[in-house]
Amino acid sequence: MNDSKLGPYIQKLMATVIDTKEDEFVQGLAINELNRLKVNIDEFLLNYLKDDSDEIKKTEKILLNEQKNEGDNNV
Repeated sequence: MNDSKLGPYIQKLMATVIDTKEDEFVQGLAINELNRLKVNIDEFLLNYLKDDSDEIKKTEKILLNEQKNEGDNNV
């Protein structure tokens, strides 16, 4: 699916879910598709944030070592 059409696609699925005139089966399909998209988005975010968190942990370790070294030099 083209990325530029993902927003309107999700909006249409949400409208289908809340449309009381829509068949329950169709609403169920829309809910399932929204859940599938949610899982894909969650996986993407976990992978993206995981890369960031590794870099943050590395930076934190460096800063903690620098603080420890400064404290040792002051004694």
